[in-house]
Amino acid sequence: MAAVRIGLVSLCLLCSGRAAVAQVVIGAEFDRDRFTYHFDRPTFEQRYDADNVWLVGEARYTRVLPLETTAGLTPSRTSTGDDYDTFPDADGATIVSGTTGPVSIHSWRIGQRADVAHAGAFAFSAGYRLRVDIVDFGLGHKTVTRNGVLVSATDVTSPEHTSSQMHEIYGGVRVSGLAAELAPVTLGRLLVQLPDKYPGQDLIYYAKGATGSASYALTRAHVTVAVHAEHTWTYSPSAALRRTIVGVRAGYRW
Repeated sequence: MAAVRIGLVSLCLLCSGRAAVAQVVIGAEFDRDRFTYHFDRPTFEQRYDADNVWLVGEARYTRVLPLETTAGLTPSRTSTGDDYDTFPDADGATIVSGTTGPVSIHSWRIGQRADVAHAGAFAFSAGYRLRVDIVDFGLGHKTVTRNGVLVSATDVTSPEHTSSQMHEIYGGVRVSGLAAELAPVTLGRLLVQLPDKYPGQDLIYYAKGATGSASYALTRAHVTVAVHAEHTWTYSPSAALRRTIVGVRAGYRW
């Protein structure tokens, strides 16, 4: 939670002070969102279907520089998640054990952007985003394979709770409704809680990578419609976060 507090404090500091809000947009967004964490020590992989509908808002204003503060949150929905561990047996065989099943997932995000330069119609910006996905695993179908051969299949009810934080520091350029951004500093933090197996323990893992995104927005009068796509890739396959998001957003502007 320390990283979340740092992000919130940074956002508050950027937004504090006397600034006239020039524009506010409230809207809804639908995202097709799939992400995967993979770690080699210990070897395990978690895959999530995080498709959801978002309530989103943004405020644009000026305080020395043109600024934009964004926020969004989703309802909790039932989706799917996988959690698989891979490890060698004493005789050299490879054992893969894990579960697939329904999960309850909800998400929220905040962000702060500043326009730092202009060149003609082009605006250059820098900013920070934090996204949090909170997941509770339900009844899972567990399988165990040995060298690819199924050994057992059972249902498990042991609780599992995970929380994914995705921090991005990015730069971007915008012109005539088109925007492109690159976050060479993308940090994924995965917290796993298994109260039956590891009571009272938080298992925390980190993955570093980069994120690229593009969007196009069309505004008529007070209505704005936008489409966007985003992809995160990893710097190290042994500690990896991979994510792909494609979405559409509609909002009303004041």
